[in-house]
Amino acid sequence: MTEVPERLCRGGSAGRLRLGYPDQLVSDVIGYARLGGQPALEVGAGTGRATMKFVAKGLPITAVEPDARLAAVLTRKVAGAPVTVRVSTFEDYVPERRFGLLFSAQAWHRVDPAVRWRKAAEAVTPGGVIALFWNRERPADAAINDEIQAAHRKHVPKVRFDPRMLPDPPPWPGIHGLAHRESHVYRWQVELPSVDFVANLAARSGYAAVEPETRSALFADILARLGSEVRVAVDTELYQARTR
Repeated sequence: MTEVPERLCRGGSAGRLRLGYPDQLVSDVIGYARLGGQPALEVGAGTGRATMKFVAKGLPITAVEPDARLAAVLTRKVAGAPVTVRVSTFEDYVPERRFGLLFSAQAWHRVDPAVRWRKAAEAVTPGGVIALFWNRERPADAAINDEIQAAHRKHVPKVRFDPRMLPDPPPWPGIHGLAHRESHVYRWQVELPSVDFVANLAARSGYAAVEPETRSALFADILARLGSEVRVAVDTELYQARTR
């Protein structure tokens, strides 16, 4: 049987790998925001995949991250850069000032829907921008997708395999004075080691209730069906809006 790394058996969000984001997306967000020297606020910064992209453009950032371990990694990464790291949930964070841009990469769905839009609107200046983006990933080869489906039918027939890595995003609300909205999709592909691809899969919340032995058997079977690498097709979706 294919050996299954421990992180595949554990699952959970900590096992998820981040693929990064297109350079063009960063340029488009900054161009749309027209910051004029104003700083940005990042919600759910993690270890800084998106943070480093924006700070490389010279953007001062306050990065909010609730996980102290991830925040510590981020703090080391941004040493010497104009980045302030705050260990807090966005729900509990009290901004020290208002920002020209609020952005969130792959994290907005984790913020409480009851308060996130109000908090976002209060955090940005009038005319400021809210930019939300995330990756949807799937095997580029339909045959790989079929093999993963077959492994699910064998081991966890009641668990639905969705090739996308995130559920549908929340729609923009019709409140809080959003004056203009726009969206873009950036399509690209990347080769991932099969074990990393399966680690992404194992981190999905849908597997949390699966018994550990069954999880292990499922992911071992999937690994055995794959080659050494998987070509992944990525759609990076960007939604941004300007406040009144």
